[in-house]
Amino acid sequence: MSLKHALETNNFIVTCEIHLPHGKAPQDYLDEIYTLWGRVDGVRFHPFATDAAISDSLSLCRILREKKFDPVFQVGTRDRNRLEIQEALIHASSVGVENLLLFTDDYRITGDSLQEMMFFHVDVGKFFSVIDCLKKGTDVHGKDLDGEKDFFIGSGVESCFGGNCPDMELREMEKLVEQGTKYFLTTPVFDVDEFAKFVKRVAPLGVPIIAELLMLHTGMEARMLQRVGGLNIPDRLIQRIEKAPVKFDESAKVLLETADQLKDICAGIHILPFGWEHKIGRVLQEIKRSKFR
Repeated sequence: MSLKHALETNNFIVTCEIHLPHGKAPQDYLDEIYTLWGRVDGVRFHPFATDAAISDSLSLCRILREKKFDPVFQVGTRDRNRLEIQEALIHASSVGVENLLLFTDDYRITGDSLQEMMFFHVDVGKFFSVIDCLKKGTDVHGKDLDGEKDFFIGSGVESCFGGNCPDMELREMEKLVEQGTKYFLTTPVFDVDEFAKFVKRVAPLGVPIIAELLMLHTGMEARMLQRVGGLNIPDRLIQRIEKAPVKFDESAKVLLETADQLKDICAGIHILPFGWEHKIGRVLQEIKRSKFR
């Protein structure tokens, strides 16, 4: 079942992310990919360090398509013009990618070139103007391509405000929906009650909301994400991770508890193992079983 079909038929979907650190070839990820087989509705790749040399995520998307997975290709509007985005999307289509995840405000906070100037030449309207041309089978200059290229598009959204989602963000979400966004992926969710308020606030938009779930490795990491990333992580969860003799087991337990609470609140979850990709298989299997209880 494709990600698009799962969302359109109101199935509670589960997707997963695999990070792409420097120095790995696409084939090096096969072990991690096999642990996801039959357990997820989509797989997304994201570089660990924004400016480091990384494996070609589109080559990985091609491998996923060959293995009957449904890959999600992440595309940002930062530091790219329309022609660069068009080139990436044409390449994505050529390897069988049907799902895009759009980030419109992806500021660089890590990497080797923080001193370099960031620019946002492409806004939402310009991005979707590229999409509209590709759907018609042309490039942005009207030149015919080798067929029409259509995508199922989701967008990243900030959910930490809970029920106090700013009007400016709501307007941005409305604009994205009008342009063609079919679902929203949130920032990491730890406080389910606050997240439920956010879902209620944006419900009039009428599109599915997918909650991102980040696995915490240590209490120190969680406190850093609170301080630097602005994430709302309850102290009780941090204390559980700090006291746990086996961090993965406790983090997996927290993830399973949160996923169970979210089943009746949103359309699905997107899991960030954050380095535990090789261990996530049994957790995904448990989530899959619980979906049908």
